[in-house]
Amino acid sequence: MSPKWYATVLLFVLTVCYALQFPWFEAARKNVRNVESKGITLPPEIVKLMSLEYNAISADFFYVRASQFFGGKVLTKSAATQDDWEWLYRNLDVITELDPYFEDPYYLGNAYLAWIAGMPEKANALLVKGVRAREWDWMMPFFVGFNKYYFLNKHQEGGDYLLIASKRPGAWKALPTLAARLHYNEGRTENALAFLITFWESEPDARIKRNYEVRIDALKKILSLEKAVSRYKKKTGRSPQNLKVLVQTGIIEKIPDDPYGGVFYVDKDGSIKSSSKLAFAGRPHGKSRKK
Repeated sequence: MSPKWYATVLLFVLTVCYALQFPWFEAARKNVRNVESKGITLPPEIVKLMSLEYNAISADFFYVRASQFFGGKVLTKSAATQDDWEWLYRNLDVITELDPYFEDPYYLGNAYLAWIAGMPEKANALLVKGVRAREWDWMMPFFVGFNKYYFLNKHQEGGDYLLIASKRPGAWKALPTLAARLHYNEGRTENALAFLITFWESEPDARIKRNYEVRIDALKKILSLEKAVSRYKKKTGRSPQNLKVLVQTGIIEKIPDDPYGGVFYVDKDGSIKSSSKLAFAGRPHGKSRKK
C-alpha cells in the first residue's frame, strides 16, 4: 500500500474519532464555563503591594477577569446575584486603585452598578476617584451628578457635580443650566432625559447604548403622560383617577406601551409610574432610589 493510501485512512479515522468525541468535548466546555468561579479579590492595599511597579498590568488583569465573568453571565442568560454585584464592585475598586486613570472600569461600574444592580452609591464611590484622577474628563463628574440627582434624590449635590463638569474641556454647554435646575428641583423627567441623551451620545458600547435607548424611550413616554396630566388638571381642576380618563377626554389618543413590559399608571401623588419600575423582569430596579 502506498503512503498516500495510509494517510487517507488515517485522516478518515481521525475525522470519525473527532465526530464521536465532539459532543463530549462541547458539553465539558460548557460545563466548565457554567461553573466558573469568580475568584477571590484581595483588598486594594494588598494587591498594590503585590503588584510592585506593575499596577497598570494588574489593573488590566482584574478588568479582563470581571469582563469575562459577566460576559459568561450574558452567554448563559443567568441573572447576576447580589453577591455577584458586590464582587464586581470589589474588583472595580481594586482596578481604580491600581490605575485611577483607566477609563473603562468607571463606565462599566456606572452602567451596571447604578442602572442594573441598584447600587448607585457604589457606582459613585468609584466615579469620585475618576473625578479626582481624570481632571480633564467632564464625564466623570457628570455621571456622579446624574446618579445623585436621579437615583439618590440629592439634587443640590448633583448640581454641584454638574458645575464641576461644566468647567472641564469639551463639556456639554447645557450643564450650567441643568445644574441650576437641579438646585431648584425642577423638571425631573425632562432633566433625566437630557442626561440620558448625553449618556447615549457618548457611550461606545453598543449593548449599553441599547439599554440607554430603551430608558430614553420610556422616559419620553412618561414625560408625555405628565404633560397630559397637567393639561387635564388645568382643564378640570383635579388629578385624573387613572390614565384611561385622559383617553376618554381626548387629551391623549391611547396609553403608550412601557418598553420594559410594564403598565403606566397614575400614582397616589399624581406622578406617572410603571408597574415595571423601569427595569426588565428579573433585574433589580434601583432599590436605593427614594420614593
